[in-house]
Parts: sequence; C-alpha cells; structure tokens
Amino acid sequence: MDSLKSINLLFLSTILLLLVGGCAPLSLIPQKIEPEAATVIDLIHQNNAQIKSLRGQGQLKMINKEKSQLFSAVWLGHRPDQFRFEILSPWGQPTATLAVNKNRLFFYIYAQNRLYKGKATASNVARFIHVKITPEELFKVFSGSIPIVPFRQAQLQSEAAGETILTLIGQWGNVVAKVWVRHDPFKILRADYFSRGGALTYSILFDNFRYEESVLIPCLIIISGKNNAKWVLTIKKYAINIPTSQESFKLKAIRTDKVINLD
Repeated sequence: MDSLKSINLLFLSTILLLLVGGCAPLSLIPQKIEPEAATVIDLIHQNNAQIKSLRGQGQLKMINKEKSQLFSAVWLGHRPDQFRFEILSPWGQPTATLAVNKNRLFFYIYAQNRLYKGKATASNVARFIHVKITPEELFKVFSGSIPIVPFRQAQLQSEAAGETILTLIGQWGNVVAKVWVRHDPFKILRADYFSRGGALTYSILFDNFRYEESVLIPCLIIISGKNNAKWVLTIKKYAINIPTSQESFKLKAIRTDKVINLD
C-alpha cells in the first residue's frame, strides 16, 4: 500500500516530467535560417510526420531528487493530441492513468479513487510532468521526435563522430534550443531547451534505436528536468501506425466524489 501511495507523489512530481518551460507558443517568424540548418529542420518535421499512432510497453523509472522507483507502463497515442499513459502494478493492473483526449485532460489515481480533470493545456500537463508541453508535443517525444520551439535564427555546427548540432536562437538573441542529430540514417539524439535567461529548462535524450516498419525509433527515452528530476522510459514493445479507438482515450465508468478541477 505504501508503494501505491508513493505513486501519487512521484507521478505528480516527476512522472512524465517533460515540462518546465521553453515551449510556450510565440508569434515569431524565423528571419535567418542557414541553408544547412533548414535541411535539418525539414528532416525533423518529416520525422514528426512518420508516425500517426503508436502503442508501447516498457519500464518507467522515475527519479525525484534522491528517490527513484521502477514501474511497468503501457501507453497509446494518436497524432496530434490524443494520449494515454498507464502505470501498472506488479500484477498488471493500472494504478495511475493520465489520459489526454483532444482538449480534455484526466489523471486518475486508483488507490485513492481521486480524479483530476481540466483542459488539455501545456500548463495543466505541467502539473503532472513538470514541463510545459502540449499534448501534440508530448506525442512527438514518444514517437522519437522533438518539438521545434519558436525561433528567429537557426544555425548548424558539425561535431566529431558524425554528429551535427542545430542551434535555435530566439527573438532576444538567446539560445532557445540545441538539437543533436546524426545522418545516414537520420536520427535525433538529444535536445536541450533553455529559458530566456539561458537556464536549461529540460532535456530529451534518445538512444538504443531500432527499426519498426522501416521507421527508426529509440527504445530509450530520457527526460531530465529541474531539481535532478528524471524520467527514464525503456521500451520493450512498440507498434506504430496502428488502428486506435476514440474510446481508448477516455476514462470510462469512473465514479468518485474526489474530483479536483484543474481550471
């Protein structure tokens, strides 16, 4: 029972933790993009578009400060804004569910019979995963790609070992993101996002790539946030471009008087 109660604390303080800032939409029009940088940005957009839906199973390690726990997890997503992520007990039963269905977000803790609900905004997602990211951007990360934040300039720099760094610069001349990629075949290795003041807000790391229906996907996704929070997902099973049902992204037949409205 103690382990079930701890899910609430970890899930609310580190779970998906993709969010601490840096993804707020801005009305910016890029003004200066180097030709080589434009090619990489186009490849990232193509990478984003390859996967329309996905289903996965694996292990989730959540780290908050010096505390860590390991869970089994399953997830399902459909582009652009439908997503369901479940933490499972050792017997395979869900203990916590995060569901996003277009413009609505739900988070249910089974042991506490407690339901959180609200609009599927980046701010509400941040309540649970501590990174301001929209459901559409979250889907991109789970499909092995990354959000492209608003920028005014884009530059490219070649590194050793065949890696290339794409640097995105914001309207104030500050770096808003750095993305490490490798070609032949093209894959995204890492992305760092920064605040206006230059502080690192969160990082995404991809590793252990394999092909799934001719699409190269990572089987290890690591999201690092503030305060040493880290979210490590090891993917054991993965399927892409599968049929999905609208009902899969709804929490059915939940009866509880412990409802917390997020808006």
